[in-house]
Amino acid sequence: MDGWLVTLYALLLCSAALAVCPDDAADLVSWNSKFGTTSPQDEITISRPVLLDTSVELFGLTIASGGRLVWSRAGDYGIRSHYIKIQNGGELHIGSPTCKFGKKARITLLGEPTEKLNIPGFGEKFLGVEAGGVLNLYGEEKLSWTKITQHAPKFDPSAAELYNHKETENVINSHGIYIYHFKEEFPAAYDVDTDPGIVAVDRIHRSIKISKQGKVEQGIADLMAFLNNIPNGDIFALATHKGFIDDIMDYSSLYEGFDVIAPSNSLRLSKPEDAYVAIGKKGDPATFMEDLDSTLDSNDETDAIVVYNVEERERELVVTSQSGLDLKSGSIQFIVFNTLLTRPILPVIDDVTSWKTGDKIFVTSTDYDWEQVEEFTVVPCSNPRCSINTVRLDRPFEYDHYGEIYNRVDMRAEVGLMTRHILIDAEVSEGNSNGGHVKFLYGFKDVQVEGVELTNLGQPLVLGRYPLHYHMCEDLSDTSVYPTQSVLRKNSIHHTQFRCVTIHGTHNVQLIDNVCYDSVGHGFFLEDGGEKNTYIRGNLGLGQRRFVGKTILGETGAIPTDADIGPVTFWITNPLTTVINNAAAGGEGMGMWYVYPDLPTGPSREKDFMQDKEARHTKITLYKNNVQHSYLVAGLFVDNIQNEDLTATGHNLYNPHQNPLDLTSPYVPAVFERVTAYKNKAQNLWIRGSPIIVRESSFADSQVGAVIIREDETWVEFINNVVVGYSDNLGKPNNNAFTRSYPTVPPRDVVGYRFDKGPVYVRNTWFHGFQPTSIYNSSALSNTECFSLMNPQNMVENVLFGFDDEPGSRVLLRDCQPAKGEDGLFTIKDIENGLTGSSSLDDVTLVKNIPFHVTSKCKVRDSWNMAYCPYNYGEILVSYPAEKEMSIYRTDGENFPKRTITSKRFMAILGQNLQYLVTFENGMPGAVTFVGKSITKADSVMVAYCVPRDAVFVVVFTRGTTKLQAQPVTSLAQVQSDTEGGKYYFDQNVGVIFFKLVNDLEYGSDERTSCPSGQCVSVRVKIQSGTLKEGDCYNRFIQEPSYIQAGQGNPSVVNNVLRASAPEPPEEWGAGSTYPQPF
Repeated sequence: MDGWLVTLYALLLCSAALAVCPDDAADLVSWNSKFGTTSPQDEITISRPVLLDTSVELFGLTIASGGRLVWSRAGDYGIRSHYIKIQNGGELHIGSPTCKFGKKARITLLGEPTEKLNIPGFGEKFLGVEAGGVLNLYGEEKLSWTKITQHAPKFDPSAAELYNHKETENVINSHGIYIYHFKEEFPAAYDVDTDPGIVAVDRIHRSIKISKQGKVEQGIADLMAFLNNIPNGDIFALATHKGFIDDIMDYSSLYEGFDVIAPSNSLRLSKPEDAYVAIGKKGDPATFMEDLDSTLDSNDETDAIVVYNVEERERELVVTSQSGLDLKSGSIQFIVFNTLLTRPILPVIDDVTSWKTGDKIFVTSTDYDWEQVEEFTVVPCSNPRCSINTVRLDRPFEYDHYGEIYNRVDMRAEVGLMTRHILIDAEVSEGNSNGGHVKFLYGFKDVQVEGVELTNLGQPLVLGRYPLHYHMCEDLSDTSVYPTQSVLRKNSIHHTQFRCVTIHGTHNVQLIDNVCYDSVGHGFFLEDGGEKNTYIRGNLGLGQRRFVGKTILGETGAIPTDADIGPVTFWITNPLTTVINNAAAGGEGMGMWYVYPDLPTGPSREKDFMQDKEARHTKITLYKNNVQHSYLVAGLFVDNIQNEDLTATGHNLYNPHQNPLDLTSPYVPAVFERVTAYKNKAQNLWIRGSPIIVRESSFADSQVGAVIIREDETWVEFINNVVVGYSDNLGKPNNNAFTRSYPTVPPRDVVGYRFDKGPVYVRNTWFHGFQPTSIYNSSALSNTECFSLMNPQNMVENVLFGFDDEPGSRVLLRDCQPAKGEDGLFTIKDIENGLTGSSSLDDVTLVKNIPFHVTSKCKVRDSWNMAYCPYNYGEILVSYPAEKEMSIYRTDGENFPKRTITSKRFMAILGQNLQYLVTFENGMPGAVTFVGKSITKADSVMVAYCVPRDAVFVVVFTRGTTKLQAQPVTSLAQVQSDTEGGKYYFDQNVGVIFFKLVNDLEYGSDERTSCPSGQCVSVRVKIQSGTLKEGDCYNRFIQEPSYIQAGQGNPSVVNNVLRASAPEPPEEWGAGSTYPQPF
């Protein structure tokens, strides 16, 4: 045969094989014919192909070499077992890639904690795959999750109830029998939204629990006459109430009369404490329905309900009765509902025809409380409003679920699927948490888990027990070990005892389109920090609850962060992770937490997966288009170091380099793109590290919208973003005093972007919804109070505002309480003056409004607690070993502006021929180093430093790493004219040294560092001998007129209204729509 024919024939054979369903294979033998009848005590080993065509319960099942267990599509079959172990050469198949399983397959894992089963590699209560084993699970294709397309309001009974008997006149609330007459009215022009459809015509109530038989008969006669007078085709509805009969009286005429109307009824079986209701069309016994409840519940009550439904007209008549042993209590109801509101039709983005009647789904919270998530059952929908993009729910909403994209913040609720055709679950006795687990060991031949429901799995008290668990599998992309890429796709993992998916010591794992809902501890979990190249795309997670109990290192699966600051939906311990198109939709901790150990923990440490501190210098692979909302602590959190004891503390020291193992290689930014975070109580975004870029992102409805903290002497950028204080997503008001929900009660101050350790560059960002109230302050931009490590290179450029500042709310300097002086270091450079609206031709800088910082060229906005000035400012760090109080004077005018500080740093106006006198009033240190930040060739500053008049000293000038030659000169003017640096003048009579902090560089056009090209300037003065107690030359200094500059005057006040600069955000700013997934 020609070569090309051989190839073609082989391809055809391959295609034919792929098209065959696994249970069609000719070599399969029936389970019953192979094993006959089995018992729950049996441990079975399969070593040949077997078709599971019956349901069985075993103690254990081993699929050995040559064994292949295949689920039949002929019915719904299951296995109940304490374990299922797939050995080398063994295979388990339910469906295939081309033959997705559409029946119901169930694996239920059994066992109590007392059994102490301990099978090597797995322990107890497991489905496990050893080296060489195959597990292929392919459930029928179903959409994992989607988003709603319009607001889903909380159920409003007043809108849904078209008739309620309690709202009619002369309502009777007494024991007896109630009968109501209704009729259907559906005109040709019937309006389903407004017309009643089912109309109440008349009613009757008679009490027949009377001691005289004659009055009982009269009451029964009235009831029967009312029933008989209802025209055929109209509706009768009956309810008994509060012990309607007496055991000693004769009610046979009632029962006989009702038998005529409804030949098959149970009214005569009712006892005084029972609840009974009935409904039907007069003259049509086939429509008759009833409910008799004779079983007392835990409150000694009985409840009955019957529903008459006109499905095609969206009308429903509901009759209820509540009775019990306490015959003084009870209630009845006759209500006509608009079923469009009681069984709402929910519009969603995707085609959800794969979601079938009876499937279980949930709709996530869009408020601060994640527990506003609601679960529903899918019901049929024949209404013309139903389409492939709608799903009908079995009950109304208890909470509002927001369904809009508000100013490019996508806050549409997610809708997730719980039900799948393949189910793996566990039986867990009350008070225990030993759910089963599914585990894959190194060297498995093939593992594919797709379209599977996993519930009640995981075990927090025992290490290594998770619903889905790759355990020390190393590199899944190594085709010599793993010929086929393993994928976990479109699985629904919910209501677990512990976690959802654990990746442990395994690289190149793919998690795609899974749902993780309502679990204890972290949800998607990278365990040791050595797990590289994990691909996490399109997953939905929410409902991660704190572990309650004691964590023990090496014993419990739960670790400290499961119990305290966490848990987290996506726990990411390695930067080499792709995180794209996911949604973290609420929980008790945080949405996503990037936290790296210095070295991988646990057994991964010995595998050489990562070098010491490599992670902290490695940029993240990809973060793009992820949503985080409804968390207690934060939406996206990047900080802390995971310690060897698995606690997470301290600063992360994150500063990625091009080569993580060579810290002299260039910095490379970690980029967080298209973050969407809203309704997270404490903060939407907290990132520590540098260089960091957060771009095209959207934030709303949190105490703090975003904060990024520089970790190294590099830049941080916040660009092309949208930040909203409070949106029209009102949520559930915290109490009757409010019209919306707030993160806390009472509401605290709200900040859009909070400056911390900088420099930070905020550019092309739109702010909206920052209106202060009498209860709280609100500002688009602000600072961290009492924080001394600010930076004069904090900048904003092209910031736009969607609200009027009248006055207040664009920016607010938050004072340190009690006052310490640190807040005086906060500055913002306003490039092109979009923040301040200043008409100055020069860029202005916002500073704290104190005389030390301002001149007559400055403008003050009282409500901002700041002034803005046409100057550049520099930060001067004064370094000395002792804790001494230092005073700084700006030596212009008569009353020299003064600052007394202990933080060893102050802010200086640059390039304006101003001068700063530094003194120590109670003795001075032997050596002091002045480091100037933001100093350039044009923006220099003069410093006068008090020293003993008898001092012998050394002055050392440094520019970057280069020492300059120190040049003593004979006049102050020579220092003032110094353009190169290195000159100083000592006035021995006053006891002062003058020098200039000046650089030989300017900033590049795109440079955002503390010093140009990272080159800072410094001057060190070391006293070799002299009277160190004489460190305050102020009184002598001011007696020398040539040392004093002309007064700079006082700023003016401008409190004019600043109108909104952009009512809507530009289309390219913010994340915008996050779904359908754009990447």
